[in-house]
Amino acid sequence: MGFTYNLSELTLIEATPEQVIITNRNTYVEWGAPHLTLDEYISRERILSSLPFTSKNFTVWILVPRSTPETTTNILSSCETFIRPALVQSSQKQYCYSIASVFTPPEHRKNGYASYMMEMLGKKLKENFQGVGFSFLYSDIGPKFYSRLGWKVFGHKEIQFNIENTNLNDITSDTANTISLSCKEVVQLTKYDCSLIENEIGINSAKYGVVVLPTFECFEWLFARSNFYAKVKDLREPNIWGVKLTNGEDQIIGFVIWTYNFQEEILQILRIRSLNTNVTKSLIKRAKLYASHYNFKKVTVWNPDLKLFTDPSIIEGGELVERTKSLPSLAWYHHDKGLNENEDDVEWILNENYAWC
Repeated sequence: MGFTYNLSELTLIEATPEQVIITNRNTYVEWGAPHLTLDEYISRERILSSLPFTSKNFTVWILVPRSTPETTTNILSSCETFIRPALVQSSQKQYCYSIASVFTPPEHRKNGYASYMMEMLGKKLKENFQGVGFSFLYSDIGPKFYSRLGWKVFGHKEIQFNIENTNLNDITSDTANTISLSCKEVVQLTKYDCSLIENEIGINSAKYGVVVLPTFECFEWLFARSNFYAKVKDLREPNIWGVKLTNGEDQIIGFVIWTYNFQEEILQILRIRSLNTNVTKSLIKRAKLYASHYNFKKVTVWNPDLKLFTDPSIIEGGELVERTKSLPSLAWYHHDKGLNENEDDVEWILNENYAWC
């Protein structure tokens, strides 16, 4: 056990490049091992931090003694924030913060450091950064810890499609009006999607709607994670990241964008847009086909619009479950006068897998 500090002796600061290296080494045991070596994990974090999603919008925060803020040996707790574009009701463009990688080294646990760090971070994000409507994170430690610090848990349903016994023969012949998505095509598709979302947000909603915009940069960051793992494990690097369907006249009637989770052998659908249940059925079929290319066992969809999954044949081989990890949690920071700041009046629209980081 290390020396225990009084919380009043501590401060939350932005990490220096040297301190970032230490936090990466610290967090390896939680998010690198056993799938990556330490050097591979450090390399992955360096690559990810250089992408557009992170290069100008990313901060590592550390809790350190106020007397020695430059320390590299007494980093008591750490986390990361990403600035992301968002919309609130009536298509007001704002920013939000996604929070990730909350970590306390084992020797410093049970001292209240993580709670104190998150309390201080919440105050900084709410009071010191103008134009920020909310922050959010994904809890792997259940709903209680972050809820008591201001991050309310939102919907966390998931459809899991087990494809081990799925007949894929009829899928390969069904190619009419189906276009596979390369990374370049995802760029254009996300611009199209975001423009639609700007027109749709808040329609027929009794609550104050917020949405994290599904920009290409967040998909590119997730794709890079998949490709890095494939490369270090000598697997074929993916180059197809989804499919879109047209009506034969180049009008898009639905699409899915996914990523490949090689650690858990899951194809994770990050974003889905569909005109009706028939389109949904075709999209899920395609996802199953690409999952089979890597012998994956499952396809998952987070918080889908269940109206698009009412056809029993779509759910065949699938199960709707409540997730126990990666629980989406949101803190509402709206400062406009006259608006209710109660999270119960906030609706998280498109609470899908693309927002995870």
